[in-house]
Amino acid sequence: MNIMLFVPHILVKDRFDGAVMSLLAAIAIGSLIAIVNAWCFQQFPQMGLPEILDQHLPKVLSLPLIAFTALTWMSGGIFVVYSFTRTMGIFFNPEMNEYLFLFIMVMACLFAGSRSSRSVQFALEVLLLLCAPLGLFILFKTTTDRLVSWDAMRVIAGYVRHPPSFRSVAAATFLFSGYLNMQIFNRLNPPGFRLKHRWLIPLLGASFAFFTFFIPIGFHGTIGVDQYMYLWSVTADSMVLKYGFVQRVVYLFLLVFSILSLMFVMNTYHCAMEMFKACWIQYQAKAEESPVPKSNWIICAIFGALSFAYASWSNDQKNQWATEWWLIGRFCVEIFATCITLIIVYLARKKTKVRAPRGGTANYGK
Repeated sequence: MNIMLFVPHILVKDRFDGAVMSLLAAIAIGSLIAIVNAWCFQQFPQMGLPEILDQHLPKVLSLPLIAFTALTWMSGGIFVVYSFTRTMGIFFNPEMNEYLFLFIMVMACLFAGSRSSRSVQFALEVLLLLCAPLGLFILFKTTTDRLVSWDAMRVIAGYVRHPPSFRSVAAATFLFSGYLNMQIFNRLNPPGFRLKHRWLIPLLGASFAFFTFFIPIGFHGTIGVDQYMYLWSVTADSMVLKYGFVQRVVYLFLLVFSILSLMFVMNTYHCAMEMFKACWIQYQAKAEESPVPKSNWIICAIFGALSFAYASWSNDQKNQWATEWWLIGRFCVEIFATCITLIIVYLARKKTKVRAPRGGTANYGK
């Protein structure tokens, strides 16, 4: 979803001023943050971030942190749903009212995001399996297209010695922010759960980072690439399937990103909803809820209304500005949250060790 949040566009603006080094720094920083957080949440099986904070911090500290995290989740979903409707309106049906696209998307995400965590998890898995083959095919097409210029990519890669910029590093680390889902979905992990194949995090993150940055440069050149706001949509529209029943790759691209946008906004609505619910005094975390509580519908309906309010205020330039600052703020929040989580893990392990019987062995994690 970094494409819908203008991450490639931000990097392209700094392509001569440290974007390449920013990518390399983001791969190291993002991988470290993701792996550290995955390890931290493994120490608290069947617990989400709200329960962890409530258990180890006083209410005067835990409630503001939970509420601020919820606002971060909610705003990310609003930015994506707006960017998606703008993209669909420009490249799919320019004559259609963009608020109709927004209404359809918001209603789908309102229904999906208000489900239980277990249902959302299953939906994410199914949707990922549906769009992964098409997404991999598009990436394969971008690297084998005869119009792509590898020389233009090599020219930009030559600027690797320029120092990184904070804006580009903050934007590029969003590629590694998938671990944030564990703030809620860690409730579904049983005791003894261990995240396997963590070496794939830097590998996949680096692959997508270089794809999303260098491929548009290969199609549009080192100078012309910064003339487009919806960079990857234009890049997909530059490719054709010579022997395909769908000639323009942009239609496959929009199909994939319709699914991915639904996944992302459904996920952000659900996580923000759970965070806001955790601010209530009598809240009890539940992985499965049947029937769906009315509070879920109400909170997600508020998110949908805020999406319409943002759409009425925003335009392409305002949305790009807001998204850029959101990416910077998210990066700072992730670093702060990682430090807080590490401190909590240290205190929890120390408390467990002290409580172990004398002469015995404290089982406080591996």
